[in-house]
Amino acid sequence: MIRKHLSPILFLFVLANSILLFANSYYGAIDKFNFKFVMVVNLMLFSMSIYNYFRLRKIETNKPSAMVRSVMVGTLLKMVIFAGAALTYAAQKKSPVGYPTLLSSMGLYLLYTWIEISWTKNNK
Repeated sequence: MIRKHLSPILFLFVLANSILLFANSYYGAIDKFNFKFVMVVNLMLFSMSIYNYFRLRKIETNKPSAMVRSVMVGTLLKMVIFAGAALTYAAQKKSPVGYPTLLSSMGLYLLYTWIEISWTKNNK
């Protein structure tokens, strides 16, 4: 059961890392795209999604308010962690991150969130 629910997250993690590694080796270092940054974001999203999965499994399914509250807490927790990481990165890095890097990171965030929401639908 756990393997069935975690397989989309694991597939997304492996697919995103494979694409990033291939693009990094094929295109090399591009000024406007930071491959390492997106790979770290992907790892953080993967670990937060695994944490949220195990947290969602402990919720009672007969209380819809608990399910909504848990999803909101998970989203808020993820946003706070990523805002702190972004501020730390921006404080250490003197050059701008770049729009393609930020847009790809936000796209990964949306994909992981979409999979997490599908978990709550399956948990009913």
